[in-house]
Amino acid sequence: MPTAGEVVREACHVIWTEGQVDRVPEFYSEDFQADYPMTDWGSGVPGVATLAARVRQDLPGYAEHIEELIEAGEEVVVRLTITGTDPRTGTAVSFRDVTMLTVRDGKICRQRGLTDYLSLYRQLGIVQMPGDRAT
Repeated sequence: MPTAGEVVREACHVIWTEGQVDRVPEFYSEDFQADYPMTDWGSGVPGVATLAARVRQDLPGYAEHIEELIEAGEEVVVRLTITGTDPRTGTAVSFRDVTMLTVRDGKICRQRGLTDYLSLYRQLGIVQMPGDRAT
């Protein structure tokens, strides 16, 4: 059986970067639960599949690049960079995410984390900070 870190690494690649949404049940358990502020994962495998399809639609070219992965038994912490393209302008965007996952019996059963939406929203022109140049 693969280690928890191997399961997470492969899920990031297959589901989130390649967009093989039909393979979600290979990596996520039926009773999967997520805890992310501002992101609705729905519930179970159908929720993951819906979100995976939606992010690829909302941010074409969506990909996750693992910068650091720390594994401790069934617990995994991943620091990653997410990239994609603003569908309105075609401009590349990049932002960070930190994710903590629990893997049991070879499947991800729990995932929680924080996404740097402020960086994403600044790049998309949704939010401006003092000192940002008007475009």
